[in-house]
Amino acid sequence: MENLYLQFVRERQYLHSVSPKTLGAYHWAWKAFAPALSGKSEPCKADVVERIAQLSSAGLSNVTVNTYVRSVKAFFRWLHTEGYVKTLVNIPRLKEETKVLSAFSDDQIAKLIRYHPTNRSEERSQLIASLILDTGLRIEEALSLDLKNDIDLDQMLLTVRNGKGGKGRVNPFSIQLRKHLIRYSRRHVPEIDSLLFFAGCGERVQQRNALRDFKALCRKVGISGVRCSFHTIRHTFAIGYIRNGGDVFRLQRLLGHSKLEMTRRYVNLQTEDLQAVHNRLSPLGRV
Repeated sequence: MENLYLQFVRERQYLHSVSPKTLGAYHWAWKAFAPALSGKSEPCKADVVERIAQLSSAGLSNVTVNTYVRSVKAFFRWLHTEGYVKTLVNIPRLKEETKVLSAFSDDQIAKLIRYHPTNRSEERSQLIASLILDTGLRIEEALSLDLKNDIDLDQMLLTVRNGKGGKGRVNPFSIQLRKHLIRYSRRHVPEIDSLLFFAGCGERVQQRNALRDFKALCRKVGISGVRCSFHTIRHTFAIGYIRNGGDVFRLQRLLGHSKLEMTRRYVNLQTEDLQAVHNRLSPLGRV
């Protein structure tokens, strides 16, 4: 079974161009479920379910176990599709608590945008935050933007070439962001290549370094009570888009989600948002 799993991973890597993050998930999923799969000619549902119970009893969260299960289920589908097993083994997922991810408040956004950077890393962090707030890009997509080939300042369009799953898309951006992009790109010109955000002479900025600098900027401007991450910025964009009249179908395209359900889970409106919509749409309010 282990050799088949390695073949599955290789095919996903070279034929489907899955991300390094996904490859890492496959690696950890095998380590988690190897006791239930190693030495078997085909998967046994009872063994896998028992292993899920063991992982839960060991203290792993339901979210973590389900992350491993997703990789294992993908492997089982591959086994069935390729004809290695006649019956598709369906594995249940553990119930996860629905959490509402907090977003930046309008006041916190104002602190970020109105701050006057004192060095290059602060200026870069501020523009990355502004770009994601304006377009909803993932951080890895933002860091891959090529100023010459991906950014159309005349039409105000960003071309995302390395979206999740290797899928590209085009996102619009605002006049305000265009002003920021023009000012930043005039002050910071790479010696090699043409990345918008670069380190050294033009090398790609590592995501962990970008996050470190952004957290430092948040501390500098006095933001607290919310997780200072690029995912929080992306979520803030999504919430704002829906609050201001955008529909979930267009949001799905902007976020680069392959399934609408992903977008629906992504946008959890706060209680006050639901109340405001209800008051506006209730027939009693029109009497």
